[in-house]
Amino acid sequence: MKPEEAIFDPELPNANAVLASLCCVTARYASHPSAELAELALDLSRKLTAPQYAESKLVSEVAQRLMRDWEAIAHEQHAMQALVVPGSRHLQ
Repeated sequence: MKPEEAIFDPELPNANAVLASLCCVTARYASHPSAELAELALDLSRKLTAPQYAESKLVSEVAQRLMRDWEAIAHEQHAMQALVVPGSRHLQ
């Protein structure tokens, strides 16, 4: 399985459920940004691109935009973590 592959999640039966979950994660990320929350939001946005959630053209377009945005945010979070890692000469 490719990491970017959209996977339907039976626990999230429709686009509304995925978007509601994504909103909760996004709100949490806004108050406590972390790579883990960015990855979770990215995973949810990828799920939203699954064909089973394509309830309308708007949902499909929004899903693609959210996925691109969360990919960029997750990349930024990982880049920031790479700057300061345990055992780094910068911390000694």
